Amino acid sequence: MRKMGPVPVPSTITKTYPQRGPLQQFRFATATAFRCFRCGATKKSKLITIYHSDWTRQLCNGCYGRLLSLYEIKAGTDSTDKRVERMVVLLLSLARVNDRRNSEQRLLASESRSKHLCPEALRFLATAEFIASQLGSKPELEWSPAIVGLCKAVEVEVINRLILPLAQRVVSEDISNDKKDKDIGRVAAFCADPKRYPLELGGISHFLQTTIHSQRRRESSVLMGAFLHLASDWAGSQWILDPNGIFKALSKLRTDFRNKSAHIDEMSETHYRQCRELVMGTDGVLWKLTLSVERHQ
Repeated sequence: MRKMGPVPVPSTITKTYPQRGPLQQFRFATATAFRCFRCGATKKSKLITIYHSDWTRQLCNGCYGRLLSLYEIKAGTDSTDKRVERMVVLLLSLARVNDRRNSEQRLLASESRSKHLCPEALRFLATAEFIASQLGSKPELEWSPAIVGLCKAVEVEVINRLILPLAQRVVSEDISNDKKDKDIGRVAAFCADPKRYPLELGGISHFLQTTIHSQRRRESSVLMGAFLHLASDWAGSQWILDPNGIFKALSKLRTDFRNKSAHIDEMSETHYRQCRELVMGTDGVLWKLTLSVERHQ
C-alpha cells in the first residue's frame, strides 16, 4: 500500500472507509468541490474516493462504482474463466450499442482485413477499441476489460474457424473416449454439444498442444485424427500445427494478458498496446489465422 499523503481539502475527515484494493473512500464534514481524475467532471460532495492513496487522483461516486465492480471481479474467488466472462459482460456494458456499431464501422474502414472476421469477433474487437479510445491516461485497472475484449475476439474467431468445423466433422463419430481425456476433453465435450459445454482459450490451447506433441494419441484419438484430416485442407496448416505457431501465440495471449487481466494485476495502456499488437498488429494472430485456414483450390 502506498503511503497516504496529506489531505489537500479544506475540511475534516469524519469517516474513513475500508480500503477496497486501490480504492478508498472518505467522508468529510462539509461538501468539497473536486475534479474526478477519471471522467474529468467537477463534483461537490462530502464523499470522496482516492485512487492508490494519491489525493491528486480523486474519483466521483459513479467512477468509484465502475472501478469497484471491476476490482471485485479481479479480487474474487471465481475461476479465471468465470472472471473473464464477468469482465466480458462489464466490457459490453461500458459501450452503448451505437458506440459499438460506430467503432465497428471505423475498424472496417481502417483495417480491411477485419471484414473477414465473424460478427462476434468483430464486435469484441470494436468494443475493446472503443473503450481503449475513451481511457487515455485513466486508471490502470480499467484497461483490463479492453484487454479481455481483444482476447475474447481471438477466442471466438479460433472457435469459429478451427473448432466448429471440427465439431461438424465428428458429428457422427464416437468421441466418448476423447471426452474423458484431461487434455482434449473440453474440446471433445464442446464438439459433442457446443451449447452445453462452452469453450475457452485454455481448453483450445491444451488440445493444440496435445495434437502437436503426442504422436501416440494422434494415432488413437478420433478427435485428433479428424482435426489433422481437416488441417490437411488448409493452406497454412503448418502454422496451425507448428509448436511456434498459433499454439505459442494463444499461450502468450492467455498467460501475459487474459489471465493477468482477470486477476489482481493492474493492466496499463502499455499492456493493451502489446496485446493489440499480438492480436491485430501487422502480423497479428487474427490475420494469420484467416490466411492459414484458406483451403487449397
